[in-house]
Amino acid sequence: MKKILYPILIFSLGMITACKKDKGPTNNGNTGGKTDTTAAVKLKLTQDSIYLYAQEIYYWNSFLPVFNIFNPEQYTNGSTDLAKFTTEIDAYTQLSKNSANHNLPYEYDPFNPGSSKYSFIDDGTVNGELNATKGDFGFNYFYNTYTDLRISLVYPNSPAAAAGLKRGDKITSINGSTDIYIVTNPNDPSNDPAYKYVSNALNSGSTVTLKVTNASGSKTVTLNTKTYTVNPVIYVNTYPLTGGKVAGYMVFNSFVSLNNIQARLDSVFSVFASKNVTDLIIDLRYNGGGDVETSSYLSNLIAPSGASGTVMNTTYWTANLQNDTYPLLKKKISEPAGWFKPANQVEKFTKAGAVNVNRVFFLVTNNTASASELTINNLRPKMNVQLVGDTTYGKPVGFLSQLTIQGHYLYTPEFETKNSSGQGGIIQVCLRAEALLQEVLLRVNRITKI
Repeated sequence: MKKILYPILIFSLGMITACKKDKGPTNNGNTGGKTDTTAAVKLKLTQDSIYLYAQEIYYWNSFLPVFNIFNPEQYTNGSTDLAKFTTEIDAYTQLSKNSANHNLPYEYDPFNPGSSKYSFIDDGTVNGELNATKGDFGFNYFYNTYTDLRISLVYPNSPAAAAGLKRGDKITSINGSTDIYIVTNPNDPSNDPAYKYVSNALNSGSTVTLKVTNASGSKTVTLNTKTYTVNPVIYVNTYPLTGGKVAGYMVFNSFVSLNNIQARLDSVFSVFASKNVTDLIIDLRYNGGGDVETSSYLSNLIAPSGASGTVMNTTYWTANLQNDTYPLLKKKISEPAGWFKPANQVEKFTKAGAVNVNRVFFLVTNNTASASELTINNLRPKMNVQLVGDTTYGKPVGFLSQLTIQGHYLYTPEFETKNSSGQGGIIQVCLRAEALLQEVLLRVNRITKI
């Protein structure tokens, strides 16, 4: 059974990114004003099923009221079925109370209060991304400042790559509009009209015209969405440094399913071993998570050989799963009795590859989430882990990857994972680049400047 750790919406000043929560087609469930009894029944059945699954497997389900009191079919706001499902999910995820955080919901999103921070439902888009397939313009963006909108990443083989867009390009207009900067509501960027315009244009449209500038000048390009295969290993290099040290540097952008990335990771670490690297630098600044299996494999590639056979992490599932009380989910999976108990959810290190170092640097931001945080936490008790950047997103929980309801994929937390020292979730960063890392960053300035 596949587990994933995947974020929903991640943004803040300096890192407002091209991620969106409503990933469904705009006409999903829209009957154009005509009555369709079959569609109406399907809508209600799906709403009921979402809540019934939440009652059974949601990580904080002890806060949920009985079915009739919650009444999932009351959530009728939204022009599409997917929007109605999202409203329902937002409602039940705000019922929990986290005593460690002023009794706010465990899924409280400070940037969008009332919306779930983790849970969502979509049309299969995330499942496709985990299988290394995307269907978009092929770039991520962020606000370097309120009035400086930049491209943070361009995927090879994407429409953006074909148009010659580069990391660091400044976007000066979108679809002819220069009103793209956060000036009206800087204290609440997510509700700023310009931010919403940019988000809708770059996340929801099928075509977009951009004017960009860089050191070479300016140009205007028109992009159309396209399906392409993702290689999340964006950049790799090794750098001989002073003192006889060699740094191996990798930009890793997504934990896609292991079968789609294992050969590439093996190749990268084989090169690192042949160059006798003494230190690793793993750039996870734009990595929002993904497949837990891939996180474990990368952890085994990085870990020193002495970690083999020791505990990597333990997964803690919701109480109903631990107690084998999950009749709905049993219709979709088949696991032996007691499988979900913590004693049966301990993963141990099995060293992979020939790289054997004792120190790893992770470059992180508040965009570094989920499976990225899991990888870092896996390694912290086993080696010298140095973090440079900003405090990470903080997503200690994860989802089952194939929970479908009437053709939709439901992602709602069912488990959390902790390392051998009991650490999980948000990672505070208080380190600044030491001499070795500064030397590498100077060498790769074109990659790390923005």
